[in-house]
Amino acid sequence: MAGLQKILPQLRARGASVVGISVDEAPESRILRATLGLEFPLLHDEEAAVAAAYGTRMASELLAIPSVFVVGSSGVIVWRHIGEYVPDRPTADAVLAAVDRAR
Repeated sequence: MAGLQKILPQLRARGASVVGISVDEAPESRILRATLGLEFPLLHDEEAAVAAAYGTRMASELLAIPSVFVVGSSGVIVWRHIGEYVPDRPTADAVLAAVDRAR
């Protein structure tokens, strides 16, 4: 999420919005948002239901695999990066390129 925060001005310049979703409890998410200085909403995914729906819930755990989805103006997911392990995140360039392709 910190990586997305770093490129937030570039994303906004492209007309993109960012929303984070975390399986952490709401109080923990508020602390994380403040600690990372996130300027975008961080929503709580109770029981990892959203993660399960998007195929990013870790098997047998209430944890989500770090993932980034780019949703086009039609509401369809046009690009996704689902990590292979916890620190596996897409590069800023990859996210920006995906947003550019979606426009």
